[in-house]
Amino acid sequence: MMLRNLKFALNSAWQSFWRNLAVSLAAVLSITLILILAGINLLVGHALSQVLDGFRAKVSEISINVSDDTPLQSVYDFEQVLTADPRVASVRFITKDEALAQFKADPQNVVFAQQIEGNPLDAKLEVHVKNLSDVAGIDTVARRWSGVDPTDPTNYQGDFVNRMLELSSWLSLAGVALLLILMLVSVVIVMNTIRTAVYHRRKEIEVMKLVGATEWFVRGPFVIEGIMTGLIAASIALALLVVAYPPAVDRFKSDIGFIPLSYDPRFITILAQDLLLAGALLGALGSYIGVRRYVRI
Repeated sequence: MMLRNLKFALNSAWQSFWRNLAVSLAAVLSITLILILAGINLLVGHALSQVLDGFRAKVSEISINVSDDTPLQSVYDFEQVLTADPRVASVRFITKDEALAQFKADPQNVVFAQQIEGNPLDAKLEVHVKNLSDVAGIDTVARRWSGVDPTDPTNYQGDFVNRMLELSSWLSLAGVALLLILMLVSVVIVMNTIRTAVYHRRKEIEVMKLVGATEWFVRGPFVIEGIMTGLIAASIALALLVVAYPPAVDRFKSDIGFIPLSYDPRFITILAQDLLLAGALLGALGSYIGVRRYVRI
């Protein structure tokens, strides 16, 4: 009996989809555009997350410049203090010679490296902090150390770090708000589509109700039709996004090469699951709401 009812619901949903093809295609197109916007929102959010992670990795590493007259034992003792700090992930001591070698190895410093006489660079302690919000605290500890270079204690940029934290929070909120709006619009579109299908089959529904059909027996085909509409739209949107994503990343990298953005195939798998699931759920929810009042009557 269950398989028979399921087969009836699937056949009815398919027939209703084709019977109201113009309305169904309009719904598929509308939901496809909405899911494309949702997918772009997720891709842009992921790209911004990559960029922010790259910058976050840089600014979460603070360099403490060591004064030239500081004894090595004092440097090693302070290194141990930093290593024992629970906020610190790792500490690395870089000598003056190593600092100069790093400076000369950077392609951006080729011109300056040729003009350098001697070694004006400080030895330094590179401290990698676990949480970006703890960088300010480590900077305070470093500036209180007696062996720090008083003219240039650290490379900490407090305003930049604070702006990054604020930007990350605002981008997350904006992304969630946009997704909620797009989901609401999708549900309304599916709801109106199913209501049109119900209106065309109102006499058939009245007959089924008169002969004792349950609400779910009548409602099932419309819910499946909504799921079908959502899945078709999600599949089209996903195909377009998968095709457009790699060239978009390549174009961005060629235009703005200094920003750490890369193609992430693993995120495409996650995006595919999210879009297909969202399409099915939005279709089911919209059809359930759209047919509810008519079936009860």
